[in-house]
Amino acid sequence: MIGSDATPAFEGLRIVDLTQGLAGPFCAMLMAQNGAEVVKVEPPEGDWSRSLGVPAGPNRSAAFVACNRGKRAIVADLKTEEGLNIVRKLVAQADVFMESNRAGVASRLGLGYEEMTALRDDLVYLSITGFGQEGSYASRPATDAVLQAFSGLMMSNPDKDGAPKRVEFPVPDYITGLVAYQTLVTALFGRAMHGGSRRLDISLMQAMLLFQQQGLIAREIDPTPPQGSPVPPTGTYATSDGYINISVVREKFFQGLCEVLALPDVGADPRFGSIEDRRTHVDALLPPIIEAVRGWGVEKLSAALVAADVPHAIVNDYPQAARDPHVAEVDGVAWQTLAGLPELPFVNVPGSVSLSADDPRARIPDFDGDRAEILNELSLG
Repeated sequence: MIGSDATPAFEGLRIVDLTQGLAGPFCAMLMAQNGAEVVKVEPPEGDWSRSLGVPAGPNRSAAFVACNRGKRAIVADLKTEEGLNIVRKLVAQADVFMESNRAGVASRLGLGYEEMTALRDDLVYLSITGFGQEGSYASRPATDAVLQAFSGLMMSNPDKDGAPKRVEFPVPDYITGLVAYQTLVTALFGRAMHGGSRRLDISLMQAMLLFQQQGLIAREIDPTPPQGSPVPPTGTYATSDGYINISVVREKFFQGLCEVLALPDVGADPRFGSIEDRRTHVDALLPPIIEAVRGWGVEKLSAALVAADVPHAIVNDYPQAARDPHVAEVDGVAWQTLAGLPELPFVNVPGSVSLSADDPRARIPDFDGDRAEILNELSLG
């Protein structure tokens, strides 16, 4: 982590964030964690992610907390001239405008690229949609599950019967948020170098295709999806008291695993002499390894694999991962308290200044909670 004496990269940068859900707010949150001043503009009913999933206090959820750290918030009804005027005033002083309406909606509201760059000629204008601004699917609604299905991710994650299955985490949203952040930072660098405005069209579809490019290419070469691990005996195994993932991607790791498990015959068997051999004879390879691992306690097996330099990890749940001693040693998580809740693990953003006690970047905006302050700054109070 960068020390607290470093100046945040985006200190002095102003962002107007009209996005809702997870992808756009996550991108804007990453900007805030690196010093940007982010004003979150919500509709009268609030960002719909405030009620998404596990509640985390009045008018907020765990999802909202995760994606909106370090922002200020104001409500603006974009169906009224008063609400539109608030946004225009904010944009006139901003460097970045972000929106996540369906294609064409922002323009119909008078908040399109042309209207916004008329207020600020070097504005970076970022739109996040499901399928982009153009094309046959531009007007379609999109969700995490829709994009997991469309992009091929569900087919790459079959259940035990081979049916496509959703990954139980909003992968498309967070991947898109990261892609949007990277694209926004690139655009800001381009603006600093060459001047002018930028228009960024980020879709969940394109982000997910980029994320899965390896799979797209592989299936063109070999249309048959792999069954099991492509590099056996890589996999997750049950010990006597927990689960462990063991990754065997090089020959020395296979030999090290066989030594730890006291399986010299497996290590010397010519049927298992290479990755290709092990793939061919996987049905003979796995049973002795499964049986041997089952006789170990997970902590003792982990220690033995560490000593043998075999890549592995004990399978953690979220509370265990957040409290792992290594995470604490590298300042990976800052434990923060929100009113009425237990301490929460706010993950420090890689490359940014680590969060400290009472850090404004750990602040979660209340619904319309900064209205008076923001209106006063805009001379609208």
